[in-house]
Amino acid sequence: MGLALAGAGAAFAHGGATGIVKERMDAMSEIGDSMKAVGRMLKSGPYDPQVAIAAGNAIAGHAGEALTELFPEGSLQPQSEANPAIWNDWPAFEDHAGDLQSAALALKTLAEAGANKQQLAGAFGDLAGTCKACHQEFRVKK
Repeated sequence: MGLALAGAGAAFAHGGATGIVKERMDAMSEIGDSMKAVGRMLKSGPYDPQVAIAAGNAIAGHAGEALTELFPEGSLQPQSEANPAIWNDWPAFEDHAGDLQSAALALKTLAEAGANKQQLAGAFGDLAGTCKACHQEFRVKK
């Protein structure tokens, strides 16, 4: 039931978005869902490194060049939360996308190596920091 409601919320928030804007909103939703899964696992357990491995794969798959390709210049439909500053400082945006990929892969690698919950929590904090940094600079404030 909770997942159905979360999906309905995302569908409502993305209502009217089409094309590349919808594609990137869907990618961001998957990143967010992956982050929430790891956060829940770390906060209330049970500790399951497979959750972090799956999340790291999903996030890394939407990061780096895969992320920047979702932001062609001028793709600012009204539903978009992208800040025009993205295209004014493209190198910084590319850096954030690369940092996201690196942090996601670091989380995955630690989980695969048998990291304990505390170690994984540190990597998760680093990953969350990459999201926050990019959103502060390049996401329209709600």
